[in-house]
Amino acid sequence: MSRAAAPVRPETPGSDDRTGFVGTRRRPEREGLWVLFASLRLQTRLMRGSPFAVLLGIVQPVVLLAVTVGASDRLTPEATTRFTVGVVMMAFWGATIWTAGGILQFEVHAGTLRANMTSTRSPQVILLGKCLGASLYTLPMIVVTTIVTVLLLGAPLRAERPDLLLLGLLLVAVSGTGLGMLLSCLFLLTRHGNHWSSALMYPIYILGGFMIPIDLLPEGVRWISTVISLRWATEFLTAAAAGRLAAGPLAMVVALTVGYFALGWYALRQIIRRAKREALLDRR
Repeated sequence: MSRAAAPVRPETPGSDDRTGFVGTRRRPEREGLWVLFASLRLQTRLMRGSPFAVLLGIVQPVVLLAVTVGASDRLTPEATTRFTVGVVMMAFWGATIWTAGGILQFEVHAGTLRANMTSTRSPQVILLGKCLGASLYTLPMIVVTTIVTVLLLGAPLRAERPDLLLLGLLLVAVSGTGLGMLLSCLFLLTRHGNHWSSALMYPIYILGGFMIPIDLLPEGVRWISTVISLRWATEFLTAAAAGRLAAGPLAMVVALTVGYFALGWYALRQIIRRAKREALLDRR
């Protein structure tokens, strides 16, 4: 008489089951990729249909374009392109700080932070996958909304190097992921993450040079813009739209993005140690 097969428990990114299929065992590198992909897919599912994502990815770009590009019918193609790139960066920064930046806070309120931070799977890989999922969900929405809105407004737009524009947008998504990891770690340390999100949003709009040229900023604060990767991404995308390869801004985006990931990776490790001592993992 045969014995019924035991049901296989489905995996989650933070679970301790290292077996993906019955009778098999993943290699460490394959398991890391699986955890990354599973976390990414989970985050996109959580954001799907969210009114907050629609507000950040659709409503916000439309409003920003209406008050910039749509406010004048005398803009040159260069000016329209500059404003359009700036709107994409502003909308993506807002989406990053409110979505990827709040991932760990959401884990706290949902009661899943301890499971993900203390499992056998790398908490850094789990957070990386979720932040990447947030970036890949919001950025295409913002770009498509922006392009459609500009076309509907009938504004002239330049796109001389589509290949460089695509490269730039990919770098923006990756850089936003690193920023999200770092911000998410910092916001975990405070009960006032939402207030910090609001406080950081608008200064970066200005210091990032999205709409206001960096040269017009007071000399005492210009240096801050050098550590904002989206500032350099704005310059790279604007140059790419005009048909130029801006190697300097490209190098700065890459360097700062690597720095964001390194700081976020290290910060999460230190925060987990502190959280275990101060019971932050159980805080709601």
